Amino acid sequence: MLTEPEARRLAEAEIARLCEEGRAYFDPEDTFVVSAMEECSIGWVYHYQSARYLRTGESTAALGGNAPILIGRRNGAILPTGTAYPIEHYIRDHEVSGE
Repeated sequence: MLTEPEARRLAEAEIARLCEEGRAYFDPEDTFVVSAMEECSIGWVYHYQSARYLRTGESTAALGGNAPILIGRRNGAILPTGTAYPIEHYIRDHEVSGE
């Protein structure tokens, strides 16, 4: 079983990877950071945003379409989510599938 600090480290690593992957599309000095966390039945959900947007409130720095990172409590898996539905929909799907 994972602890929340361990899950946060996994989420931060995934967020850093996503940041590097999208580097060509935004300010190269900016980074993505965890902006909120919520615990759920199967693990933890981490929302993330541009550090510049959180610091300045500039709408041009805001990320859009960034699906939350869901880390499974059982094994630390990064479980797929999306933006088409509320996060609860994806959590329920993973509960049903046993992930």
